[in-house]
Amino acid sequence: MFVVNEKEFPDSRVVAHLDRDRCDGCAICVDICPTGALELVNNKKRPGKKVIFIQAKKCHGCGVCEGACPKEAIFIPGLSISELRSYVHKAIAEIYQEVGIGVCGQTPF
Repeated sequence: MFVVNEKEFPDSRVVAHLDRDRCDGCAICVDICPTGALELVNNKKRPGKKVIFIQAKKCHGCGVCEGACPKEAIFIPGLSISELRSYVHKAIAEIYQEVGIGVCGQTPF
């Protein structure tokens, strides 16, 4: 299996955290979580609304949810948005290199 950013991404057991006041229950993160660690549950603070629940045992701290959250309600401790963007940029470059896509040594993005 090809793993992007294998050497770049921090090798630590970090779990995503949620700011429940910012989460609007859109569930974008639920749909993209590669480990199925996120689920939509009833929000006890706002009856009739939903919020994300993070299953810590399933979470690998990859940051995909942080990058996808439009409300910036999910965060990985120690991983800033700029660092996450850097990892995503490197991942795209690695994928392009793996499949042989490139323009004059540059990634076309």
